[in-house]
Amino acid sequence: MLKKIPFRRIRWPGWVVLCVIGFSLVYGMAQLVVGIGFDQDSGQASLSSIDFETVTEKTDTYTMSIKTPVIGDSTIHKPIQGWIKQEKEAFLAAVKENKDELGDGYRAHLIIQADVKKATDDTYSIIFNSYQLVNDIRGQQQVKIYTIDASEKRILHLSDIMQTSGKPIHIIRNQILKNESINLVDDKMDKVLSDPASWNWSISPRALTLYFEESEIAAKGAGPIQVEVPIKLIRPYLNKKMADALGTSEGAPVNVSIEPEGKYVALTFDDGPNVEVTPRILKILKAHDVQATFFMLGSQAEKYPSLAKRVAEAGHEIGNHTDHHQDLTKIGRNQVAQEIQISSRKIEDATGQIPSSLRPPYGAINHEVVEVAGNYGSPIVLWSVDSLDWKNKNADSINRVVQNAITPGSIILLHDVHPTTADALPTLLTTLEKEGYQFVTVSQLQSINAEESAGPYYGNI
Repeated sequence: MLKKIPFRRIRWPGWVVLCVIGFSLVYGMAQLVVGIGFDQDSGQASLSSIDFETVTEKTDTYTMSIKTPVIGDSTIHKPIQGWIKQEKEAFLAAVKENKDELGDGYRAHLIIQADVKKATDDTYSIIFNSYQLVNDIRGQQQVKIYTIDASEKRILHLSDIMQTSGKPIHIIRNQILKNESINLVDDKMDKVLSDPASWNWSISPRALTLYFEESEIAAKGAGPIQVEVPIKLIRPYLNKKMADALGTSEGAPVNVSIEPEGKYVALTFDDGPNVEVTPRILKILKAHDVQATFFMLGSQAEKYPSLAKRVAEAGHEIGNHTDHHQDLTKIGRNQVAQEIQISSRKIEDATGQIPSSLRPPYGAINHEVVEVAGNYGSPIVLWSVDSLDWKNKNADSINRVVQNAITPGSIILLHDVHPTTADALPTLLTTLEKEGYQFVTVSQLQSINAEESAGPYYGNI
């Protein structure tokens, strides 16, 4: 028989404590029920009002601990609860399948934790981390993310905030390959990258963060893989609402005011960076307030990383000229892919920028080169005016050739590896400026001409 507690022994300070505890419990439960409260007038959710509840269950064969947000809006609540239900059902099915091995002190476990990550005033991600251990020594880990637009009361897909094909996928591919835990063959990588709608992701003013399961993207034992893509790399591909909400950040592209009827040309420099010539060219371009496009060799960017970075920091556009300047039409498809991809990574490592386009050595292209470049999101850029600086190596000849061939919209081929090119550049810029020409990058010229970004080239060859 239970012994009754003599309440007269509890003195008045104890009653005060009990009242405070009781009030706290009632208030806490009320707040839990309210959960994420949407303001009916503003249509927005208050991030500070997110509450979670944790449900635990213990039996002789398993334990479960599941933390979930309490959300009043059914369009958000139902998908989340549906995923949790699937996790529970899969776990209980595994427990049933292994029932002969469970019990007598050995139990299976399911733990689901949840957290909130804020992106903007209206956007936040609920990040679930699931750990399941049944008959595996290591257990299985999984990440599931729901990114929510509180103003519209809906769960967002990645395509709702950014472009999910072409160049952004190339950028993401490069970021994935930087992770040392990942060892993918091309066909598996292509499969992962072909379905952005299935990705787990969150976003912040600093980075787009992607989460992949080891079965998708990594060797067994690595666990969930987290890949961060700096916002400055993908900002041009965000929709206006998200870009504005995230605010400006270092490295964001600067909008350039361009008159459609202007006399615009693009200066391009190949084969660098070169420790003797490139600094001279940078100094001359700065004196004339000119931005150009530098098609770098990956091997040179790797050799002179600080110089490559100087080019990018001066505001010039960075392009890819392959790793070792081979004729891409005379090597195999796999070698073409390596020349493009390896060079791109070296250039990005040195400059902090992913090359905007590809210029194949010697201007040599065929269907296979165009197709491989397209797979890597690299539009091919050739030229319409060849200065012949690689052949003549004479400042006067370089100026004469360019001035005789130039027209508005031209892309001018130069090289920042020949001293005579640097010798010719001051006169060339001064002469063309007097004729009313203005200098832009290849990408800016593309926007004027409204060319398709897939190439294969700009200008007349």
